[in-house]
Amino acid sequence: MQVKITNLKKSYNKHLVLKNINMELTKPGIYLIAGPNGSGKTTLLEIIIGLRKPTSGEVLINNSTPDTLESKRAIGFLSQQNSLRRSCYVYEELKLVSEIYSIKNVNLPEYLSKYNLDEYYRYKTGKLSGGSRRRLLLAMTLLPMQEIIVLDEPVSGLDPFSRNEIWNMITEVSRDRIVIVSDHYLNQAAQYSDYVYLLDSGNVVLHGGIKDVNSFLKKSLVVKGRKNNHESIENRLRYLGIEIDLKVSGTVYSYYINETDKQKLKDLDIKDCNLNSVDFEDIYFYYTGKYSHDGSEENG
Repeated sequence: MQVKITNLKKSYNKHLVLKNINMELTKPGIYLIAGPNGSGKTTLLEIIIGLRKPTSGEVLINNSTPDTLESKRAIGFLSQQNSLRRSCYVYEELKLVSEIYSIKNVNLPEYLSKYNLDEYYRYKTGKLSGGSRRRLLLAMTLLPMQEIIVLDEPVSGLDPFSRNEIWNMITEVSRDRIVIVSDHYLNQAAQYSDYVYLLDSGNVVLHGGIKDVNSFLKKSLVVKGRKNNHESIENRLRYLGIEIDLKVSGTVYSYYINETDKQKLKDLDIKDCNLNSVDFEDIYFYYTGKYSHDGSEENG
């Protein structure tokens, strides 16, 4: 069970979308692929599953290239799109998957119960809620029991409860499989992921175990303010003798601060600014200069 990517490059019309990507995934777990729009993450996933060919470099799935039958049998893929047939029943969709992959002796109602879908066995898919449709698509993707699963934004557009429900299901299957996931809800995704690869402008700018990610950024606190009060915040921080690392996106000003200065921040005394511990969304912003879906300070 291995995904190995070596010196991978991909260009469109002389524009380099992926620049010398190197990854080696050998252990079961959830691998989060994060990055701003245009960072190359979707292109990377499409190359891994064999939908696109690299311009140069190599991708190996268990020592075979993605276009081989061996690789296609090893990988399951779920796209962002709702690809269910609205006029079909839930059991018909699963039955089709079982026939395509020659899966025998599967108890479909029992299998559906793992995804909280057993009561919808004879429902038409068009009558399912958004969360139920995504659970069904995930159930269909996982039915063949492939050892490598690629999920492109599996919780996109869902409410927080449904997102957590899907993530719990993904976590369960990741115990003995490699699961590669892209997602916009970074703080939530980071809670469930084991490893992270952060892409920006076609480069891997940060990678490692999710528990170690905070150690890559030496600043552990962040003060956030707006353009209309950033001068007063900055002047006050400097007056207190606090070393700052400023990152700006639109009207949002983020001051990254060392843990050793935490005591001094008690005297900050400025309205309309927030002090928090650095989370994964803040790390993402620090390295890319952009907020993901969670970045409501700028995007909401």
